[in-house]
Amino acid sequence: MVETLQGRLIITVPDKVTARGRTVRDLQHAVSALVVAAPLDMSTGKDNPS
Repeated sequence: MVETLQGRLIITVPDKVTARGRTVRDLQHAVSALVVAAPLDMSTGKDNPS
């Protein structure tokens, strides 16, 4: 599930985040925070790693 989210949302979920999560809701909160925090390259619509 994490790999699918990473591919679709173009994010990287750190292993420590997945290790801490015990429920789907935990994963949802972690992914939401990552999506909000990820810089976006407006020309491609993808992550722009800094």
